[in-house]
Amino acid sequence: MQELDLEIPVSVTESDFPVALLQHAQILHMLKFDSKGYLFVCKMTAQDWMIYQKKSSSSRTSGSPKKIFVKVLGREKAGPLLLQVSGRWVERGKKLDPNQARAFVFFRSMERASYYALGNPTISEHAISFKLVAEGEKIKRLLSGLKQLNIPYAVKKLGRIETRAQSILGELTLQQSRILKLAHTLGYYDIPRRTNTEDLARILRMHKATVGEHLRRAEKHVFDQLIEESSSWGDDH
Repeated sequence: MQELDLEIPVSVTESDFPVALLQHAQILHMLKFDSKGYLFVCKMTAQDWMIYQKKSSSSRTSGSPKKIFVKVLGREKAGPLLLQVSGRWVERGKKLDPNQARAFVFFRSMERASYYALGNPTISEHAISFKLVAEGEKIKRLLSGLKQLNIPYAVKKLGRIETRAQSILGELTLQQSRILKLAHTLGYYDIPRRTNTEDLARILRMHKATVGEHLRRAEKHVFDQLIEESSSWGDDH
């Protein structure tokens, strides 16, 4: 398994993409990121949230269409707001401009690839940066595909996964990793719990039973790996 940090140059404006929000927010979980649209869970300070609301309000007043939907999920213990951000890249029925068309080719190529884990992106006006964990051969195929599609990219880092914890999570399926991390962020494992599977299902737009099954499979894999390591350590000592 290898870890790749990749940057894709893009040209966006505040009316094309939620840059005004995401430049001020920390993306905790990328739940959907494909050619149809995006769904993020973000963390933002109350002050930055007020700044975004002002920008968003003035943008709508000036006549730009609202393609971004933001819902406050709650607060972390330390105080920052937890937000659910969703939307579409392009409004229904509208034609793509050349920059958007190029981006869609990239998204569709990503959708066809099966990666073990896709990290949360960093978004600016000029680039989308993200991290993925996959087998070396799959990473080679992705980079080769980007070249064939004539999509510019910059590899910031490529190499072995640095920590054992990252390796264990990297062995989960994409859905398992997403749901486990989201559950942890929203307080599913706190005492007392601050969220439940019904809340997670609403955020993920999935059935409660499906969310529960993904969580149990992810938990079992993590515990199996930890217990196996613990047993091996005991045998050596």
